Amino acid sequence: MSDFFKKFKSVFVVEGEDGNSQSPNQQQPQHPAEMTSPPPPRKAPVDAGAATEGSVSDKFVEVLLGALEKNNQDGFDYLEFRQALKNLSKMPMDEETRYHSAYAMAQTMGITPAKLVDSAQFYLNILANEQSKFNEAHAQQRSRLIGTREEEVKNLEAMIQQKAEQIKQLTGQIEDHRRQSEQIRKEVSDSTIKIENTKADFEVTFDSITGQIKEDIGKIQQHLK
Repeated sequence: MSDFFKKFKSVFVVEGEDGNSQSPNQQQPQHPAEMTSPPPPRKAPVDAGAATEGSVSDKFVEVLLGALEKNNQDGFDYLEFRQALKNLSKMPMDEETRYHSAYAMAQTMGITPAKLVDSAQFYLNILANEQSKFNEAHAQQRSRLIGTREEEVKNLEAMIQQKAEQIKQLTGQIEDHRRQSEQIRKEVSDSTIKIENTKADFEVTFDSITGQIKEDIGKIQQHLK
């Protein structure tokens, strides 16, 4: 990092003793132009639909301040005014005095409060443009890494629903077939009993009649010689 950019960065970011910006989380998300591969894994929130709490990132600090540096207006403007405020922050004075002191120096260069506001708004527009580029890259990344997977989930859920309906339908058919099988088995059992009873009745009747005839044959042979 060049000394100029390091100084420029210090206008917005508090530097630590090691020269690195102090931020709660040192993990560095990718710049939109570099978003060609998934970012390093990070612990996902319990609810994937919940908003993720972000933190100041050195990577994005350099991207955004780099855009400001690239579009730095000539002469004394908001950025130089902010640098003056930062320099005065080391002095024992309250905020209002600090702003008046920085403005006193700005006045010698033909700066007015309106010009400062216009200059600051110019840089806000630069940052808004960077945000637009990031949001576009983010949307593309989300579509590539998440959108297709969400569509896959929807397709799988539809297949699950379809197969669940098929299982429900088959289960109903199985129950119908089971009831039919039990009914037929009962009818077969009843029919078997009836058939066997009929056969038994026939055999008894047959034996009764043939027995009488055989008895008569015996008596004829006995008595009519």
